[in-house]
Amino acid sequence: MRLSPAILVSALLVILISSLSVCAQSVHTLQGKVIAPNGLQPPSPVRVTLTFEGRRIYETFTDLSGRFSFTGLARGTYQLTADGDDQTFERTTVYAEISAFGAAPQLFTQDIQLQPLRGKPIGRAAVVNGFTQNIPKPAMQALERGQKLEQEGNQQEALKQIQEALRIFPAYFEAHLAMGNHLLKDGRFNEAIAELDRAREINPNDERLYQSFGLIMLQQRNYQVAAAVFAEAARLNPTNPLNALMLGTTLIHQASGFMAAGSSSDETKPLLVKAEEALAKAAGLSSGKMKPDHLTLGMLYELKGEPGRAADEFEEYLRKSPNAANAAEIREHVKTLRPEYEKQKPPAPR
Repeated sequence: MRLSPAILVSALLVILISSLSVCAQSVHTLQGKVIAPNGLQPPSPVRVTLTFEGRRIYETFTDLSGRFSFTGLARGTYQLTADGDDQTFERTTVYAEISAFGAAPQLFTQDIQLQPLRGKPIGRAAVVNGFTQNIPKPAMQALERGQKLEQEGNQQEALKQIQEALRIFPAYFEAHLAMGNHLLKDGRFNEAIAELDRAREINPNDERLYQSFGLIMLQQRNYQVAAAVFAEAARLNPTNPLNALMLGTTLIHQASGFMAAGSSSDETKPLLVKAEEALAKAAGLSSGKMKPDHLTLGMLYELKGEPGRAADEFEEYLRKSPNAANAAEIREHVKTLRPEYEKQKPPAPR
């Protein structure tokens, strides 16, 4: 018995897009955006480290929009450090003061303006394809307000501001992309696809379009199209580890779908080989920091005939997410994997 693909994909989608919104919790949150020396977002995810009183407490990568967030923070002065890429910008550190009063959760913002490497000229747009638009200032301001409101969890008002940006400038690529991502997170996939298509008509060479469209295809379990879309994103920007990670993850789900439909291991093996190649590339591009989630790794090991390692990954997921909606099904599935592992073990020497 294999774990339900729907359960795994739903959990994967939560993991992938959870960083795009900040939920109200009984803790303080620090958010921000990493900005390249030319004033735009870096072309690849940037690792951001949070330090408090000389102790590294959190580490994350920026999301599709160059944003990051840390939650569970108390009052105090924090150090934010963005790693350099050794090509265009150097390691940059800023400080953020969380001076919250009262027990209510509060949101603080601190951006990181990256510094160019000494002796390196500041390049043009950090977007891979170099696409630019002359945007009316009111439209830009409306979109910025919408993005800030979305980070704060005010989805309804965020939507109004994005719509206002598009009313002012209907050909606003970034606003159509933002609208598509907003609808994606809201589960309105057909509307999201329509918005992403509008953005693609304006600028077909932005990897973020294909990342978002690929997430929709994953949710709809159209793995073949999702794999092609993530491969296109990787072609547009081969240095972004997120593209390789998503391609590898999708190929694992595609192989699992084939197995569930009764395909032989000979048919799924090429997909797993390509998946592991993509995951190795993602790890290499991110210095080993960007890896699949535990559910996907569990699926990979199960497909490879390694039930013990699969059970370990599923149990690690349960340890970190004990109250997840799919927890009961995964616990039951682990119970079926352990006996399989015991059967594979060589007999103990007498």
